[in-house]
Amino acid sequence: MTKEEVIEAIKDIPIDSKIQVILKSGAIHEARLSSHKVDKIPEKKYETLTVPELPPALLVNGHIRQGNYRIEVEDIVKIAWVDN
Repeated sequence: MTKEEVIEAIKDIPIDSKIQVILKSGAIHEARLSSHKVDKIPEKKYETLTVPELPPALLVNGHIRQGNYRIEVEDIVKIAWVDN
């Protein structure tokens, strides 16, 4: 999917709703939507460390052990709203 397609798919889904994300690999992730932002993270430079730019991604919250994590937009095939 493109960034615009992901934004269109999640625009009516309330934050903290359960969604299913189908990836190109065939994996299906069930998680809760954490944010409507689907932005890339710019490169950050520190004194001795450079963190590379991260591509646009969907922010979700997995189970208690997983916490919040990013699913990159280019890996997503479909997003489905499962439950509030």
